[in-house]
Amino acid sequence: MMEELVIWLLAAYGGSSLLVGLIDCWMRRMKHTVPPTYEHYRLLLFNSGDVVEQVVRKLQFRSYVRGVPIRISYQDDGSVDDTLRIMTVLERTEYPCREEPESTFKGVSVMTIDLRRSGEEKRAQ
Repeated sequence: MMEELVIWLLAAYGGSSLLVGLIDCWMRRMKHTVPPTYEHYRLLLFNSGDVVEQVVRKLQFRSYVRGVPIRISYQDDGSVDDTLRIMTVLERTEYPCREEPESTFKGVSVMTIDLRRSGEEKRAQ
């Protein structure tokens, strides 16, 4: 009686180990065949130092909660405040912010967030 129980336990353990190994192998194959999807955000900046960090942190938190990776790029129009200094600090985060020209966005779905201060462009010129 005891020998049969041990045999059944070993058979159940072996079967479950085989099943876990097959699922692991299948998951690794699926990970390599499906390209990672991400959301791409483009920030338009001009003297936006007081709001840019808050916006980037909110995007990162939203990405973390939803489980969707993001890509953040920005275009600065000649800021004279601390905007560029803040962006260099944000380049070291989990989802780095990179300055990219507009020509790199052709054929890519991008969500644009305009943080430029209207009226300040006239005063700066």
